[in-house]
Amino acid sequence: MIERVRLQQVRSWTAGDITFTDGPHILWGANGAGKTTIVEALLVTATGRSHRASPLRELVQEGAENGLIGVGVRNSDERADDPLAHSVLTVEIGRTERTKYSLNGTPRRSEALGERLKVATFVPEETGLVVGAPAIRRTALDRIAIQWRPGYRAALTRYERSLKQRNRLLKDALKSDGAARRAAAAEMAPWTTLLIESGAELVTARLALLDALAHPLSAAHREVAPEEEPLSAHYLSREQHQPGESATEAAARLRQSFDETAESEGYQGHTLVGPHRDDLAFHAGRRNLATIASRGQQRSLLLALLFAEIELLTDSAGHPPLLLLDDAFSELDPQRRDHLVERLVALPQAIITTTALSDLVPRLVKSSTCREVARGVHGSEVRDA
Repeated sequence: MIERVRLQQVRSWTAGDITFTDGPHILWGANGAGKTTIVEALLVTATGRSHRASPLRELVQEGAENGLIGVGVRNSDERADDPLAHSVLTVEIGRTERTKYSLNGTPRRSEALGERLKVATFVPEETGLVVGAPAIRRTALDRIAIQWRPGYRAALTRYERSLKQRNRLLKDALKSDGAARRAAAAEMAPWTTLLIESGAELVTARLALLDALAHPLSAAHREVAPEEEPLSAHYLSREQHQPGESATEAAARLRQSFDETAESEGYQGHTLVGPHRDDLAFHAGRRNLATIASRGQQRSLLLALLFAEIELLTDSAGHPPLLLLDDAFSELDPQRRDHLVERLVALPQAIITTTALSDLVPRLVKSSTCREVARGVHGSEVRDA
């Protein structure tokens, strides 16, 4: 459970300190007031990634060299007056330096913060999950996998760094000839190996995640949309990776794809295969929702995935993740809003953003702590209702 979020020189927040108790919290205010930045800060703390910025230095306030996110969390199994029940998770983002993570003032890997804070999220950027670009689906899958599968975040970071280096070398080779091109090809070989190894880790973890999500996703969809056909999710890739395949098998498939596309890569100057190009398909019965889904069906899937994410990230002691809803209710019809309200009021804690309290279900507003987020003279600030 989070107790406090501190923001310094992060987007529109010059200095902010927001306290939280249990139950639902509604942060309301005009667009651009800084509400979503609070959600973003919690996502960064939990996953090491932002749904709005890559790289993280884009979060640093204009004109500042560094930004800071501090999140106070409490173990709900411990007494509130026990100092050992409380932790402070800190993310220091530099405009030119690497991001630093710390736990109670001690430098740690970003994964250590994720062990103390897990989040289930509904953000507007993912409303195109069904019919939007593949990157939207990969981002959603990676966000859940980072919190569910130990080591996934590190593998994803290795993969992205290897991909960046390999693409740079491919681009350099495209501009070169003779000895320079041969030298670039030789330098690229170890990066290709790293890409295959880390890529195989990502693929097997994604396949395992989809397998773990299958039942909760199907059950949640039946709850949200009982009149619709059964929902299922399928992994799509050039390599035709299969559920249950090992990292060794995935690596062999990737190696073959790299061999087959080597000549084309040389002409195009970038990496043509790998999990950064894979996709996800959602089927209703036997039909791909990307080609037939109505707006209502798309919203049903989003809600079902959120509920499945909550179930999957609930720990062995029964503690669910923190629920983050960024302008979610504007995307849902009354029936689906009711489903969401029933779920979130039963959770220990949730943070909801909206432009106006009147956009929300009255009984949710009544049971929530409501505060306005507005732009003041010195940046964003929270005002009690």
